[in-house]
Amino acid sequence: MKTPKQLFIATRPWSFPVSIAPVLLTALYLFTTESTTLAAWPLALWTLVSMMLFHAASNLWSDFFDYRKGVDTDPSIGSPTITGGILTDRETLIYASVLLVFSIVNGLALMLTTGLWNLLYFGIAGALLIVCYPWFKFHALGDLDILLTFGILPTLGTAYVLTGEILWSSLWIVPAYATITVAVLHANNTRDRERDAHVGIHTFAMLIGSTACRIVYYLEIWLPLAWVIVCVILGKMHWIALIAVAMASLIAVRNTRVMAALRNGGSIDTLDQMTAQHQLANTLMLTLAFLAQLL
Repeated sequence: MKTPKQLFIATRPWSFPVSIAPVLLTALYLFTTESTTLAAWPLALWTLVSMMLFHAASNLWSDFFDYRKGVDTDPSIGSPTITGGILTDRETLIYASVLLVFSIVNGLALMLTTGLWNLLYFGIAGALLIVCYPWFKFHALGDLDILLTFGILPTLGTAYVLTGEILWSSLWIVPAYATITVAVLHANNTRDRERDAHVGIHTFAMLIGSTACRIVYYLEIWLPLAWVIVCVILGKMHWIALIAVAMASLIAVRNTRVMAALRNGGSIDTLDQMTAQHQLANTLMLTLAFLAQLL
């Protein structure tokens, strides 16, 4: 019998900042720029729970297929859910399926409660992106899948829940966080290029080569910080967001140095987790900036 702690660890909770960011930051952005009422906070929290359930299911689904494909074999590198003996591959598949069902039921309940029937399309799109993610990843399209799953789709979905409209202007917030999320996957795939090649899969990191991998990573973690500065200049965000940029830059500098060391044989074994920490810091700092603007 698995303990609640084991089941929680199996979902890779260190990665949850990438699913918290789109819902939380979109909601705060709308509260400060679109005159969205604060009474909508319960709906935002409900959407956040649904998103995190989707994310947990996605992590387990990916772990199952990575293990079956022979990508994850070393528990000290990558996810230890199966290779570390936390769950068997069969238990991982069952757990992923259960969480996916829960997330779908939760989404349907949100749709029925709000009467926003177009949420069904967001749910279907999200479920398909999760289920098809292993195929996308193995065919160099995993980065695009992640950008859609944890960037564009949840931002538009959160905006729809809070406003009842497909609010394209909400996409202004996407560049402020989304490429850091993609960088989590990119760091993982850059680290695993040799092992991935050995088992015959093709990730984006494998296609572009070592030098380009480093450059892409730098762009992915620094673009959001530059974008916030642009938003401040254009009046889309309050000047206090510049403080968030300064704080998040400290972690971005650390991660940049780690990736740069790869050129001289340095290790990036934990850079995916370090990048998730960057996303957490970026989200927290922007959250404080938005809250200060609301007060």
